[in-house]
Amino acid sequence: TLQRLYGCTSQSNNRENNYYSNVDDDSVFVGKIPCVCPPAPIPEIVLLEDWIIYFFTAEWTLRLIFYEPTPIIGHKHGSGIWGRFCRWLTFFLQATTILDALAIFPYYLERLDIANGLLSLRLLRLFRVFQLVRLGQYNVTFMSLTNVLVKSILSFNLLIIVLLFGAAFFGSMIYWLEKGEWKYSDYTDPPSFMYVRIGVDGITEEPSPFTSIPASFWWFIVTATTVGYGDTYPTTVGGKCVAAFAMMTGVLVIAFPVSVFSDLWQKELKESGALEILDDISENGEPSEKNMTEGSNEVDDQPRFVEISKKTKKSPMSTLGFPDPVREILSRPSTDKLDEEQEPSGEIIQLKQKDVEEIHHQMRLINESQQKILDLLKSSTVVQS
Repeated sequence: TLQRLYGCTSQSNNRENNYYSNVDDDSVFVGKIPCVCPPAPIPEIVLLEDWIIYFFTAEWTLRLIFYEPTPIIGHKHGSGIWGRFCRWLTFFLQATTILDALAIFPYYLERLDIANGLLSLRLLRLFRVFQLVRLGQYNVTFMSLTNVLVKSILSFNLLIIVLLFGAAFFGSMIYWLEKGEWKYSDYTDPPSFMYVRIGVDGITEEPSPFTSIPASFWWFIVTATTVGYGDTYPTTVGGKCVAAFAMMTGVLVIAFPVSVFSDLWQKELKESGALEILDDISENGEPSEKNMTEGSNEVDDQPRFVEISKKTKKSPMSTLGFPDPVREILSRPSTDKLDEEQEPSGEIIQLKQKDVEEIHHQMRLINESQQKILDLLKSSTVVQS
């Protein structure tokens, strides 16, 4: 009989895997055997995932190896080897670098079977989702959204604080009004003691969902955020009054962060140029060349014509608010003719975009140095000769 069973299940010409046997007047019927093995991923998808992980691993490793710290004048760690290492360590400990590592290395732990079924290590697989966040680094709208969220942290903190205090206040009130009576009930199997309250009809009894004050926090958060799942609800008159105040409080609390986020979102879109791009797409079907240039972060190598005119001969030091003796010393003519030889001639100079950005960077460094000099001179005593 076992041989006939094995034979019927191994036959490939039987589409239903059903088998009848009338040998020795014994009828045997074999039906489909369900598969109890866990589902296996498609091999092509696994291979694609492997190559993507290898690519991200190589990119993350090369980013760490070839990171070149920007030289910073007056850095607290200096500009030597130690200063470069400190800046590299700062780059390594950035949130984006750590998230990339958490999205990559759980894959190798799973492949090498190092996790051994540990729940804490298996949860690290969820960090693979953060690989999708990296796609937003190349999108102007996504970066604008990130900047708005960072600027809106204060308003979101206010929302969280109010929700916590409201959950403690309204949760306590709804608990004492809706918990019902502690009595022996047969609503469970086997019967046991539980909180029982009067139902919506005012006649029948039902188990109370408000079993504790922390359990009531969920009700307030769902009510205040206007979600309203309906899994927990009040049935008494006092509980309904508390719920009405909780609803109005939630509307007022959410209105402030939403308005702040909306204003910051509009300003960020205008500054990044994404709003003009969206307007052009809605009107013309495609963005204009001007807005695409303003909205992109790519470096424009087209030459820019900058006119440098000789309008003033004042030294940059003359614009600072130095005391009179110091200003007199700084305004003395130089002994060499270096300034006169390098003074602009008023002609048109052809510059590229990267050169213009470098000039702005150097001018910013000059302004910072002048501010430091001003602070040092103000904190010291000037002695006239």
